[in-house]
Amino acid sequence: MSLLQKEWEARLELIRSIANSQQAIARILDSVAGISEYSPGMAKSISENMRSLTAMQMSIAETVGLVRLRRPKQGKPGRPWLRAGLLPGAAGNPDQS
Repeated sequence: MSLLQKEWEARLELIRSIANSQQAIARILDSVAGISEYSPGMAKSISENMRSLTAMQMSIAETVGLVRLRRPKQGKPGRPWLRAGLLPGAAGNPDQS
């Protein structure tokens, strides 16, 4: 297995883990709804903790989402795409002395 494939598999496993964690949070919140009338302080504390967990999961998901999750492709890479005028020595380059 290539390094790209291992990275892709690790990302998928992280996403699966976040999904499982979200299901657990949903079950906990369902339980909190049942006890909230008997112990408002405990329900509030659990709710705040769940918000923190959700924020952490969102942060992880955003980090994973910044990189496109596509299957790695083998082959010859294409030419780089450069905007005209940004190469050193090119006409119209503002950094040119």
